[in-house]
Amino acid sequence: MNSRIKNIIFDFGGIIVDLDKQAVIHAFEALGVDVRPYVGDYVQRGVFSAMETGEMSSEEFFDYVRQQAGGFLSDDVIRQAWNRMLTGIPSRRLRLIRQLREDYHTYMLSNTNALHWTYSCDTLLKQSAFCMEDCFDRIFLSFQMRLMKPDLRIFRRVLAETCVQPSATLFIDDSLDNCRAAEQVGMCAFHSRTADDWMALFEKEE
Repeated sequence: MNSRIKNIIFDFGGIIVDLDKQAVIHAFEALGVDVRPYVGDYVQRGVFSAMETGEMSSEEFFDYVRQQAGGFLSDDVIRQAWNRMLTGIPSRRLRLIRQLREDYHTYMLSNTNALHWTYSCDTLLKQSAFCMEDCFDRIFLSFQMRLMKPDLRIFRRVLAETCVQPSATLFIDDSLDNCRAAEQVGMCAFHSRTADDWMALFEKEE
C-alpha cells in the first residue's frame, strides 16, 4: 500500500456485500414483472435508479411493481424479490476493514436504496459479529444524498464533509466508471474485477 494513503473509501455492492443480479431478475419474472431493462452490471436504471437517488420511496416502488404485475402483490413479496440481489456479507471483509480502521480513516460510499440498506443491516449483518459502525468512520448512501456515482458531485461532497485530502485517499469500487470519476477529483482508485481481489492490497498489513 502506498505510504501516502491515509483514507480508504469502500463501495458496498460487489465489494462488501455479494450480489446476484440474475437472481433478482428471475424473482421478478416469477411475479410477472420484467426488470431486465433496469438492472445493469454496475448501475441501475429507471425505477431502480429513482430508488437509489431517493426520488422514489419504498411505498411508491411497491405500488409501481404491483401496477406492472397487473395484480395484487404484498409489500413483503416484492421486498423479498428485490432483496434477492443481496446474497451475503462475508465476515472476512468486515474483519479486514475493522483492522484497517486502526491505521486508516475508513468510509463507505454506496449507490443503494432504503430497502437494500435495511435488509443488509437488519438481516445480513446478523450473520456476522460486526456492525457497520465497527468498520467505518462514516457511511455515505446515495438514496440519502440524492446523488449517485459516478456523478462527480457525490465525490466532492464526500471530500468536503470528511475534509480528507484526495491524494491521500484510496477509493475501491467494482465499477470502472466510478473509479475514473474518483480519479477525476484527485483520488487514487482501485478497480475491483473479482471478488476479494481488493483484499490483496492489504495482505502485508494483516
